[in-house]
Amino acid sequence: MTESRSHLVVMRQVRHSLLAACIAAASTLAGAQTMYRCGNVYSQTPCASDAATVRPRANAVADAAPGPQGAELCSATAVRELGLDDGAPVQIASVAKAPAEVIQYADKPTATRKYLVSLKVKSALVMYDGPRTYACHLSEDERRVLKFGVRRP
Repeated sequence: MTESRSHLVVMRQVRHSLLAACIAAASTLAGAQTMYRCGNVYSQTPCASDAATVRPRANAVADAAPGPQGAELCSATAVRELGLDDGAPVQIASVAKAPAEVIQYADKPTATRKYLVSLKVKSALVMYDGPRTYACHLSEDERRVLKFGVRRP
């Protein structure tokens, strides 16, 4: 066996050993999670001496965060992003869900939920100028705006 070939064999063995160690550590940590319940509050630390110990279910889903989401979030973002919340008359002509789209976000491809927001803005010269359409890209849970801008045809 040549030196470079034996080096590759050793590197593979090290990689497999590290992978096995990581998997073992992750399974130990996941199994060791303890949660405590005091009334309607859950914590990783006991909140009282009579705190009940609970084991989270594997398929447990977090409660939805309060606040706007989806079309409502895109409408609010359009007004804020375009600086129209200072009293400029704006009319939201429509908000329509568009097909999901992959965009570059944080330097990596990210799947997004997309809405098209059409706005009419009142100017000093024209009763309502518009409509102009903007693309609003949301996170998959539709709770965060990842990108907002003029719609490209």
